[in-house]
Amino acid sequence: MPYQGNTPVESYIATVKDSFNGNGSTTAFTMSKPTQVNDVRVVVENVIQDPSVAYTVSGTTITFTSAPPSGTNNIYVIHLGPAVATAQPPAEIADATTFASNVSVQGSFTSPGIDDNADATALTIDSSEVVLVGKTSNTFSQQGVALRANNDSQITRDGGNPLSLNRTSSDGDIAKFFKDGSTVGNIGTFGGTTYFSSNTHAIMINGTAITPSLNTGNRVDGAMDLGASGYRFKDAYLSGGIYLGGAVAANKLDDYEEGTFTPTVTVGTLGDAAGAYTKIGNTVIAYMYMGAFSNRSSGSILTINNLPFTSANALANGAGGSIFSRHCNKLPNATYISNNSTNVEMYESATGNYDTVKHADLSSVSAYFFIQVIYKTS
Repeated sequence: MPYQGNTPVESYIATVKDSFNGNGSTTAFTMSKPTQVNDVRVVVENVIQDPSVAYTVSGTTITFTSAPPSGTNNIYVIHLGPAVATAQPPAEIADATTFASNVSVQGSFTSPGIDDNADATALTIDSSEVVLVGKTSNTFSQQGVALRANNDSQITRDGGNPLSLNRTSSDGDIAKFFKDGSTVGNIGTFGGTTYFSSNTHAIMINGTAITPSLNTGNRVDGAMDLGASGYRFKDAYLSGGIYLGGAVAANKLDDYEEGTFTPTVTVGTLGDAAGAYTKIGNTVIAYMYMGAFSNRSSGSILTINNLPFTSANALANGAGGSIFSRHCNKLPNATYISNNSTNVEMYESATGNYDTVKHADLSSVSAYFFIQVIYKTS
């Protein structure tokens, strides 16, 4: 016959029968299931018994008014109700359905939203409303995904990247970041190169170089600073140079160095000697102190040796510096450093003339010099 709504449930009744052996004296027998006096058909010696007259029922016990005669299975009880039914659900349940208790599925469970054909637990919602995928507990160190009720997501993987993002076909954003619904940054690609951006500008890892760009990945020149007033970086470690004010070789500063050295003399020795230098690019500034000369009689030019760097082969390298001396018969006021040399010669220079300073010009064992020279190195 026609019907409305879901397909009716098909039901099958399994009738239960209990059989007993009479012995002429026993009146009470135990049935396999509890019942009511009118819910059973009782037969003795193939004669149907009158309920409440020939017998009574209490739970699983049936008690006869008179003891049934002796016989094998000459007493049997047919349970008529309530029926024991096995329900075959319809092939499709179209309406929203609520199950009052737990639902156990022995095979695969498939729905438009969930399809679990695995042989182990793949998805769990724990008592804290945390959705667990591929893990059994809300523990960060355990591998898997946890979608937490406080809107925090945690992904853990052992020995591999826990998050993979893939954009195909075109350049642009791969990940975007928001604050209160407004974009504050993004990570993307431009020409196959990755950029990390704020709202307007970005840095791009372009091969072996980090270059400035817009937040779209388009590179820019001279538009971004490294650090700011009051927001400085600490130290910079460079194995090469730094270009200042331009991008050609003349703007490259490739060395800065500070150190010490010990000056010597060509003739004799020094009882006191100390030196320090600063090297900026190819320019050397050397500071020296010398005293207690062991030889104060030689006619040789007083030549200071052991500069920290060899001078360049350049006409402009010649002389430069200042001298303070004491106990010297001459007043040296000029220095000379020849090309490709680590030596300094001292001169007394007058108008239109100059004279070398010799060891013999030292008038006392207390003679000493403070010398500063500036020169070019290779």
